[in-house]
Amino acid sequence: MPKKKPKLTDEILLDAVIRLGGKVTATELAQTLGFPDRTIRYRIQRLREKGLLGRIWPQTHDAKIGLGDGSLLLDISEKYQNLPREFLFCFSNFYANYATYGRYTGMQTGFGYPIGNSQTIERIVRVMKQMNIIKDSYTFMSNDFITLAADFSKFNLSTGWNWDWRNWVQDCQKTLKAGERFPYEFDINPAQFDYDHKDVEIIAEIKMYGGQLTHKELSKRINLSETQIGVRLRRLKEAGVLRGYIWLTEMTPQTVAIFTHMELDDPDPVLSCFLHLPFRREILMDSADKVAVRLTMNSSDIVQYLKGFEALRPHIRSSFIQIAVGLKVIPGGMHGFYHLHDESSDRWEMPVEESIQKLEKFIEDY
Repeated sequence: MPKKKPKLTDEILLDAVIRLGGKVTATELAQTLGFPDRTIRYRIQRLREKGLLGRIWPQTHDAKIGLGDGSLLLDISEKYQNLPREFLFCFSNFYANYATYGRYTGMQTGFGYPIGNSQTIERIVRVMKQMNIIKDSYTFMSNDFITLAADFSKFNLSTGWNWDWRNWVQDCQKTLKAGERFPYEFDINPAQFDYDHKDVEIIAEIKMYGGQLTHKELSKRINLSETQIGVRLRRLKEAGVLRGYIWLTEMTPQTVAIFTHMELDDPDPVLSCFLHLPFRREILMDSADKVAVRLTMNSSDIVQYLKGFEALRPHIRSSFIQIAVGLKVIPGGMHGFYHLHDESSDRWEMPVEESIQKLEKFIEDY
């Protein structure tokens, strides 16, 4: 009797889409999974309609084009506990923010700054303290990062993540005892790419439209030939500026982001422990011993994560964990953020003083 063909479930298709990357086509998925193109296209559209597949996100190492990246944790003062998070949009270099809870309770925002001029962030923090908006803050510079896709073969749309947290504790104990080396390399002091304003415009467009624009469409938007677009994209990829495309997913309304900040004497074994988790993981490096790990999981998994994390603590010099919810992106998205690059000066221009004036007006009207 011929073997019965397995059923194409949403979980199987979702796992394949995420594993093969943001640019995988329906034809490639059909060949991999053994189902007709038409079936794959229909099921992908259904995943989109269910909200399980968000948008395609181009990953870029912006330090190579002169733009530093980081996150700022703000411990909001009692006076301004009800201050709307939109006040962060006064600053054009603050591109996305969360409500956050933990050592710093208030808000967490991602930011950009000109490489070599981190004083722009220090100036903003100083003003917020002077205005009594915040009591304290923590700045993390993301000098390099690695993103690891979730393993959706362990996910069930009805019941959530189907795996045993005890396995992670056991895997961590084995990994730490063996002193396992982390298999990925970071470049925290990258050489700058020989870029110009057109390169920045290309990055802005693909960030805005999730890498879905064709060379022809990019050509019309940026006033370059399709050939020139292709050459520039290839150079950005070869230089490691454009690192590829991933799907952004929010699995359920209970999805939260967990940021684990650590200082490590030996990062390799501890970071290797996070490879055993099924969730999407982003490992961010500030320096050789200062790291943050962003995990996307359901709120119901938080307690088990905290229990499991205890196995790592003896190997960590210091740490703290922040829970983040409710992502808000700057109006206009990353498109406007990248347009802080000034074409005439060929430099990143951060209008800090102008932004501070906007903040003062926002607080005055509040």
